[in-house]
Amino acid sequence: MIKKLKQMWKQASASPQEKKQHDVSLAVAALMVEVMRMDGHLESSERSEIVLALSRRFSLDQVEIHDLIENALQEVEQALDLHQFTSVVVKGFSTRERIGILSELWAVAMADGFVDPYEEQLIRRMADLMGLHHAQFIEAKIAAGVA
Repeated sequence: MIKKLKQMWKQASASPQEKKQHDVSLAVAALMVEVMRMDGHLESSERSEIVLALSRRFSLDQVEIHDLIENALQEVEQALDLHQFTSVVVKGFSTRERIGILSELWAVAMADGFVDPYEEQLIRRMADLMGLHHAQFIEAKIAAGVA
């Protein structure tokens, strides 16, 4: 019986970390998906950029990334606002990492060769919600190669 209890505690203590990682990756993916959807066109180049960014940031395989993007699409459809995603990002990442995520959001917006004004407005709002200053917003934009 003690062995069984120890095993249950071990599983219970391992699960929150996995859930936290899942929540963080889902939040980042949802922000990326929201940028992709903002201009009204679901471009394959933008989706490819999301796949690349998620692969680099979370070391996921192609199946995991596909599932994550599909989950993010569903979450974004049901979301009332961006705060539910940005608050997870703020809790899960340092300021430097959030600037990196913002740069990845710029790369998604730019993947189709053009940053729509609505995409820029959305990224600016995301930066504010992630607690980033205007200078950090510009730093991320430059790092992504957006003029």
